[in-house]
Amino acid sequence: MNQVLFLFSLYVYGVVFGLLFKRHLPAVLIAITGFLWGTLFWVVGGMIALATSLPYTPGSMISYFIVLMIGFGIIHARNNTWALSRREITWILSIASTFLLVLFLASRYNFSAVSSDSIIQIVTGRRIAYEGFSTAIIEELSKRDAFLSLLQSASVFLGDDYIYTAQPVFAFTFVLLFNYLGYQIVSQIISNKRLTLTLTALSGIVLFSTYFIIYQSFYIHNNLISAMYLFAAVSMFWLARIESNDHWMIFGMLSLLGFSLARTEAPIFALIFLALVISAGHIPYRLRLVSMIPYLLFLGLWYSYLLARMGEGTKILDPEKTLAIIGALIAIGLLVLVSELNWIKRFLLPQLPKLMVVILLIMLAFLIYQKPEHIKDSILATLINMMSSGRWGITWLMFSLYLALSLAGPKVPWEEIFFYGIVSFFCLILAIVFFRKPYHTAWGDSGNRMLTHILPISILYVLMKTVQSLPKSTNIESKRDSSRNL
Repeated sequence: MNQVLFLFSLYVYGVVFGLLFKRHLPAVLIAITGFLWGTLFWVVGGMIALATSLPYTPGSMISYFIVLMIGFGIIHARNNTWALSRREITWILSIASTFLLVLFLASRYNFSAVSSDSIIQIVTGRRIAYEGFSTAIIEELSKRDAFLSLLQSASVFLGDDYIYTAQPVFAFTFVLLFNYLGYQIVSQIISNKRLTLTLTALSGIVLFSTYFIIYQSFYIHNNLISAMYLFAAVSMFWLARIESNDHWMIFGMLSLLGFSLARTEAPIFALIFLALVISAGHIPYRLRLVSMIPYLLFLGLWYSYLLARMGEGTKILDPEKTLAIIGALIAIGLLVLVSELNWIKRFLLPQLPKLMVVILLIMLAFLIYQKPEHIKDSILATLINMMSSGRWGITWLMFSLYLALSLAGPKVPWEEIFFYGIVSFFCLILAIVFFRKPYHTAWGDSGNRMLTHILPISILYVLMKTVQSLPKSTNIESKRDSSRNL
């Protein structure tokens, strides 16, 4: 019962935060994403407390959330955002009640699946509650992530062995989020609501009926969490541009932060999508500074802290790789700062997506030249995992066929963020294996598990291309997007 109260409290905090934006974003979205923001607040608050040697105890974390709630309350009072319509109250209470029911069922029936990685992350989380960021803990965080370990550390405060209810609740949230954002995005392309709902639901069934996704709904690990945050970020970035609604951008950057904290190498992948957002040039310069610079600064400080504490590092993250990540963060930060210069806007930004892919392909070719057998074995293992050994069933085979067919169809609005993002993601998966052991044919292979991150975005992209190709569909494209082609 302690876990139910704890995780539902995080959900409520997330909803209270989301309601600050209720005049600009749908109440349904706010109710669905409450758990994303609540858990993110817990993780970020814990990281700040531990990195600055502040107490990391139940009392200190309760005080932290009380301060947050007071701040949210003051803003609500000033902006009168507490006032909700009957329709908004109904949606929020309905989703919150369903969330609580799923949470209760998850606490009543523990179907958790674990591996050696899961056990290490659970133990690391428990050790954090006792040791803080000791040298041994920093070593473990350099191998895996901060997000899941910080969340698991709460098990000590709750008097439980580990947090086993979070994974099913993340999966439930992801189901709602995929279908809702998918519906919102497809609605921007076709006007037939019934068809939009049907196609979105079918896409959701394809995704969430995949065996490996079902398995990860109970498997205590960071990949499903990463996939959810990345999907939310990319979808919200797209909606921010198409709807010309800057508030989607705020939620998108929070989602990108959640993704970036879920795995040690995640910021490199995240920066690809962030660069694509910058290249579009649709976000006001002030909003770019307000939303992107804090994200880059927080990650820069975190990886600088790891660099100062890691010593020789680990096989996953050593000082050289950490400096490379910090350098990439600085480079994107400088791009944000100078992105308003005329020659940058006219010459660099429009070509940035193609330029990134070309650079990644050249880098990949160089790495193949350096370790041909290493990369060849990894490519072969990844393909075998996608088609047979990775517990994906026929999902990747279906996606590959549909993608090949849909690429010949008409372009969707702002296709760059999907097309170049997906291509860059696969290039990076193959590139990072140069610095570690080759991928192997098994569901637990790191490369196979990382495919989870990009699959939801890939399915959404195929869905968008499909509906754009429908002969009697009514396209609702933004005028400023009609002139931008892939």
